[in-house]
Amino acid sequence: MDKLTSKKALLDSIRTKEGINFECDENAILEEYNTQEDNKSSLAIKLLSVFGGFLAALAFLDFLAIAGLYDSKFGLSIFGIVFIISAIWLNKAYDKLIIDTFSISIYVIGFVLLASGLSLMNVDENMIAILISLIAFSSLLITQNFMLSFISILTINSSFIFLITSNYSYDFIHLYTAINTLLLTYVLLNEAKIISLNKRLSQLYNPMRIGLVISLLFGLISIGKKDLMPLSQNLIWLSSMVMALVTLYLINTIIKINEINTVKSKVIIYTLSLLILASTTFSPSIAGAIVLVLLSFLVNYKTGLAIGIIALIYFISQYYYDLNFTLLTKSIILFVSGITFLLFYLFTTKLFTTKNLNNNEKI
Repeated sequence: MDKLTSKKALLDSIRTKEGINFECDENAILEEYNTQEDNKSSLAIKLLSVFGGFLAALAFLDFLAIAGLYDSKFGLSIFGIVFIISAIWLNKAYDKLIIDTFSISIYVIGFVLLASGLSLMNVDENMIAILISLIAFSSLLITQNFMLSFISILTINSSFIFLITSNYSYDFIHLYTAINTLLLTYVLLNEAKIISLNKRLSQLYNPMRIGLVISLLFGLISIGKKDLMPLSQNLIWLSSMVMALVTLYLINTIIKINEINTVKSKVIIYTLSLLILASTTFSPSIAGAIVLVLLSFLVNYKTGLAIGIIALIYFISQYYYDLNFTLLTKSIILFVSGITFLLFYLFTTKLFTTKNLNNNEKI
């Protein structure tokens, strides 16, 4: 059975199960699927295409440099605006991979030219960052292309980080991280609700999801990488508190889904969870990576799970590397932390295995 036929069979199965109240635009669904298949390609091909489009755009920039454009601050700003508008129009008018790759390149370069031109015109850097973020947000409302939307979300969050660093308000990175954590939690746990609201949101969901994951990583790296930002150690608990609350909420959700009702099991799970969270009090980046792993596991988001696991390994390594302890003390801390994680894993595995066996016996 080919993929298109299987999609038709799936729709028929859902229609039969839901009854006469089920309504859908079958032709539109199949047409959208065919469009995605026609433009489907491997990741390597996409990366090469984007790289090729970027080189072509750079060649055009070289031509503009020879023509003396860079001597004009107004010229830089105008061409930046033209590039951004052209990229959005191309994505709106055409739905082809080769067009996407070129438009993505000129979209990014357009922002660079616009920011450079405004900077040369002595426009306040805070106003430039706000303007860039507003343009990026506006593009989300106009076109819902995956890569363009993904870049726009990263641009918005990067603008916020720029505002934090340029104004030397480094501790506001905790607010940035908290907002992104809560947004990501809401988006991942309410996928069905979001994509069912309207077509535009359904198209934005995937780029918004991965965009929020990467944006959260920006914040976690800013906190977890020593000396990257001069953060006050007296306020580091702010991010830890948010991560702990979200983690406990996710654990509570997982407990309810798996119907764990015994008080003893709940006490053990929460005790082990609190022990793990307590060990991350002064490293909220580790707790943030745990949140990402739990969230992705809960909704079966494989990309987020892989990113979360890699981030968790990195932040744990970075944290213990930065500790001003002897090698023996660090080894003991790592050993105890590892034992706690293993106990949590073994207990939950045994608990879920026992639950499945009991369910099978009932059947």
